[in-house]
Amino acid sequence: MELLNNQVVEFIENQRFICAVCIGKKGSRYHLLTHLGREVNLSRNRLIHDKGQIISGKNREELKEKLVSINERRTQLSNKPDLLELWELVVDEQSSWTPCELAELAFTGEEITPDHEAAIIRAVIDEHLHFKFREGRIHVLSRENVEQLLLQKKKEEERQRRLEKGIAWLESLWKKDSDQKSIVTPDEDISFWIDAIKSFCITGDSSEDSKIVKQLFKECGLKDSSAPFKSLVKAGVWSEDENLDLLRFGVERGFSKECIDQSLKIIEAAKVLDDKDRLDLTHLNTFTIDAPESQDLDDALSIEEKDGKWQIGIHITDVGLKIPPGTPLFEEAISRATTIYLPDEKIPMLPKELSEGVLSLFEGEKREAISFLVTVDEKGHIFKQEIFRSIIQVSKRFSYEEVDELIKTDEKFSRLYNLANALKKKRIEKGALPLPIPELLIRVDEDGEISVELCLPGPSRFLVSEFMILANACAANFLKDKDLAGLFRSQPEPRERIITGEDTDLLSNLRQRRLISRGHLGPEAEFHHGLGLNVYTTVTSPLRRALDLLMQQQIAHYLKEGKALYTTEDLEKHLMILEQGLQTASAIKQNRTRYWLLKYLSKRVETPLKALVIEVGQRRIQAVLKDYLITVDLPRLPGRDYQLGQEIDIKIKKVDPRENILKFQWLEEEMI
Repeated sequence: MELLNNQVVEFIENQRFICAVCIGKKGSRYHLLTHLGREVNLSRNRLIHDKGQIISGKNREELKEKLVSINERRTQLSNKPDLLELWELVVDEQSSWTPCELAELAFTGEEITPDHEAAIIRAVIDEHLHFKFREGRIHVLSRENVEQLLLQKKKEEERQRRLEKGIAWLESLWKKDSDQKSIVTPDEDISFWIDAIKSFCITGDSSEDSKIVKQLFKECGLKDSSAPFKSLVKAGVWSEDENLDLLRFGVERGFSKECIDQSLKIIEAAKVLDDKDRLDLTHLNTFTIDAPESQDLDDALSIEEKDGKWQIGIHITDVGLKIPPGTPLFEEAISRATTIYLPDEKIPMLPKELSEGVLSLFEGEKREAISFLVTVDEKGHIFKQEIFRSIIQVSKRFSYEEVDELIKTDEKFSRLYNLANALKKKRIEKGALPLPIPELLIRVDEDGEISVELCLPGPSRFLVSEFMILANACAANFLKDKDLAGLFRSQPEPRERIITGEDTDLLSNLRQRRLISRGHLGPEAEFHHGLGLNVYTTVTSPLRRALDLLMQQQIAHYLKEGKALYTTEDLEKHLMILEQGLQTASAIKQNRTRYWLLKYLSKRVETPLKALVIEVGQRRIQAVLKDYLITVDLPRLPGRDYQLGQEIDIKIKKVDPRENILKFQWLEEEMI
């Protein structure tokens, strides 16, 4: 049935009830004048009430005044019905009613008009707990539906209450004069928001709390993407330099009770040396070479003259069989994969009570070891390789700096250094590509002061490194010769070879590094082109690397029992876990090192920096900062030619450690 001119209708717009009068029709839509004085065109299905009420008026204003009056009356009437009482009355009766029928029950004793009908519709829509208005009828919700809606309403009210409390707390945090230390509170609601913001900072949009956290900060007008993190810093929950990667990857600094209990048993057992079937090498002049701050000393060296040749001893603390497969410590070590060395802290693979205690090769202490005795001549030829379960006693602990000086004056250390050079030369002849590129050392002290320096390995570090390579190669050959399962490191040939292996030029080595093929870790014993070795694994750091622990276990078990501990299938299962741990550790170390470097550089914005051009393209060039070895991508300046190795002047344009932003620009004023 068509609407008549001047017929009163009602619809909803922007969650408001609108009274209107029909003043015409345009096609399939009705032209309406609302009680707000607006004219709109609506289809019939947009109307929630259009029954029987006709008003008159000489003009638009009179019609509007009458509509305003009708709207006010309907609003007043809609507040009268007790919908809970009405629902209890009809819930067990029929399931749907016309507005007129329900209005007669709601407004007992009153003459029911279109205003009463519209009012009951308004009341039902506003309350939306006991009834539902649909297609012109009012439907009675079941007791189960009402119970669910009441529960939802309670949850929504609780959510809104918690949101309002969170807003008040967050606004107090960001007041300029807020006392940050007094903000932290055990209040349940604030604890909820702290946990929610933590989750969002750690996992971002994948957090189940991301929507409510975003709403909280939107309500507070905090649009900066770093605001959630900064809020927790202001609240004293996190420090400004909080390492979120540890939380993101689930890396624990400490160890479980089961691991600690197992460590205590190992410590107790270590009071008595297991010298059965071990070679007594305590007569050797054995020494360690490490940084002064190092406490996890897992390797030592010795040298003896043997028939005109030299027997080099590389002695590795015997950890393997003390941590049997399947035990809590073993599983934890494989999961962690490695000790993570960060500029501001160290996260050990094994508890410090072991790695910096009874298993560390301390001066003057007898220790069980796996000893690699390798006989070489002055030209680096290897004549004999032997591996023993042994007992050793470190005679002296040296620092790298001490040995750097002793190489110049002490015959023993100069001999070791020359032999290391001879071994390196032999590897280069087989294709090795040593890349003497300075290492960027970043340290953060207890006060948060950052020091950054480039450091080329000195003679002593080179010496130790070369003999560890020798021991690792010896271990790999042992596994292969005895047909034992192992995990071997290999590396394909470089994509292109632009140096000989003896080059010391920084630019050449940097460019060669970009052409090195990715290494591989697996059960196949294949050539390692980077080291120039037929077969290679690592065993020399069992306190710090799970791969070394595994390979030492395999070798030690064979030496003791005459058979393998692991099959290839066993090692492949461990490798899956091990590689995940290595990837996690690498990501944490890379991100954390970059964070501290960017924080250091944040105080050097606008400072002129020197860089070397390493790649030249048609539109852009790549350079490396001389002081920090950071690769920089820059647009070519118009009319300029660039050469490889050319020194250029640039500066930092923008740096943000937390957001991992580092941008550079040319130093020239015209480059913006």
